[in-house]
Amino acid sequence: MTPELKEKLLRYANEKEPFTAHNHIRVCDIDEGSSRLELDLTEQSLNRWGQPHGGVLFTLADDACGLALSGLRQETCVTVSAGIDFLAPAGEARRLIARGRVTRAGRRTCFCQAEITTAQGKLLAVAHSVWAYTGKPLPLGD
Repeated sequence: MTPELKEKLLRYANEKEPFTAHNHIRVCDIDEGSSRLELDLTEQSLNRWGQPHGGVLFTLADDACGLALSGLRQETCVTVSAGIDFLAPAGEARRLIARGRVTRAGRRTCFCQAEITTAQGKLLAVAHSVWAYTGKPLPLGD
């Protein structure tokens, strides 16, 4: 991947995705088939027990997988199916890291995995998903 393409993908992911921005997710890296995202937890991210809500972890995993696919092919894609295993509570951690990677890519369908950890490396969740490419290019602009 060229540095110019990486810059375009990062700009697109951080500035043009309203849901990602609304949820304070930062896309730190996108490469060919991989991605890295960060989220600083806020009070609105937590459940009644003061832990990250499961939906927050699922959102991070979904974004990480989709962006890993965007790095592989600059084509829009949609989630066909997804699942997540919650492995441990975050404890006092207030920053989450999501790493997505493409595990198998076909012409129309792709498989991805994501791991959600604390900034200290504690594994919180593992997700898997199946995606379909739409045939439409990403609107990266100039």
